[in-house]
Amino acid sequence: MRSRSAHCRLPDFLGIGAAKSGTTALHEYLRQHPQVCMSRRKEPNFFAFDQQPPRFRGPGDRTILNRDALWRLDDYLDQFSAARPGQVVGEISPRYLGTPVAAERIRRWLPEARLFAILRQPADRAWSHFSMRRRDGFEPCREIEEALADEPRRVRENWAAGRYFERGLYARHLAPYLEQFPRERIRIYLYDDLVADPAGLFRDLFGFLGVNQAFVPDMTHRPNPSGDLRNPVLRWLWTKPGARSFVRPLLPKALRQLASSWVVRRPMVRREMPPETHASLTERYREEIHRLEALIERDLASWLAPPARPPERGDR
Repeated sequence: MRSRSAHCRLPDFLGIGAAKSGTTALHEYLRQHPQVCMSRRKEPNFFAFDQQPPRFRGPGDRTILNRDALWRLDDYLDQFSAARPGQVVGEISPRYLGTPVAAERIRRWLPEARLFAILRQPADRAWSHFSMRRRDGFEPCREIEEALADEPRRVRENWAAGRYFERGLYARHLAPYLEQFPRERIRIYLYDDLVADPAGLFRDLFGFLGVNQAFVPDMTHRPNPSGDLRNPVLRWLWTKPGARSFVRPLLPKALRQLASSWVVRRPMVRREMPPETHASLTERYREEIHRLEALIERDLASWLAPPARPPERGDR
């Protein structure tokens, strides 16, 4: 019997991050293109694990990431089994940006791949990530200041998420990719681009991937918004780790994914990051932002200014 891998393809392109910067929107809109085949699951994370099961130890890691990880090659290749002749194949896993060894693994497996990243003002990204984990019941701290102070312990204990400051060190995380791949095969976008001119961003991205640039995806739906669930009963049930841990193993994966999709479409109440926290966190990122400016040759002065809070299109 032939392995499933004999019938499947490795990706032609990868989205490498960053988390909570619009990657869910990019995944959903890319999959609309008739010349593109996206992985069935967003965030396969295969190259973060190097064919070894993960051993993360943070809240929710065991029941979500460790158990559902795609670390076997056949399972990863099966994600692209629906690819048709003439399509380009790809996936988006924000964990690749922030996993130092992922760049070398990707080059080893996919030396001709095209890579892209989308980056968000790092304090805004941290707040969106914190808010999502609070919404989902996986963040034990009530305030982001507490979580940021607790981050060194979380790094030592190998949490998969909840490391909000570290995820925003974009220049540091991009450096291995720029060492491993020619610059012309890496495209860096900003979340600001997705908000201000999504059609322009996708024209450029489609051209980068070598597919029809004239295709316009339907971007009326905003995937994966941040915020607290408006309904107090649903909010209590969804954020109660004990209740979800009890129910989750009883449901098939497809039903769990359907329930998660339904919940994140419910009306949300947005909380804003305290201005003083935003200012102090942005100051911590100042030197990293300047390094990123030089690395990607973009003016990021707006990232160092107080936030204008433009309307969002997607948070992952």
